[in-house]
Amino acid sequence: MKPLFVTVAGALFLGAGTPVLASDLSNPDGEMLSHTCAACHGTYGHFDDDYMPPLAGMSKARFVESMIAFRNGSRPASIMDRVAKAFTDEEIEAMGEFFAAQDKEETP
Repeated sequence: MKPLFVTVAGALFLGAGTPVLASDLSNPDGEMLSHTCAACHGTYGHFDDDYMPPLAGMSKARFVESMIAFRNGSRPASIMDRVAKAFTDEEIEAMGEFFAAQDKEETP
């Protein structure tokens, strides 16, 4: 019985998990992309102090506008100009949608 269990469990682990993981990584959604912002802006954008604005609850339009301005150099920055260059327009839009949907008062 043990060899059958090991074989089935191994097949499920290796066979079923790999395609899902590969597809998730090849097309990240706004939530996954938001994790790149967490170190400075908090988990899901829930951080607020004098230097780091919260991203949670920020309108999609404002987020996208800010990221594009950082990326093209029209908004000065010490770090965000380089960070913004790493994202495509589609990824910026996805992150904007994600952050706009977050409740700015709720901390996860």
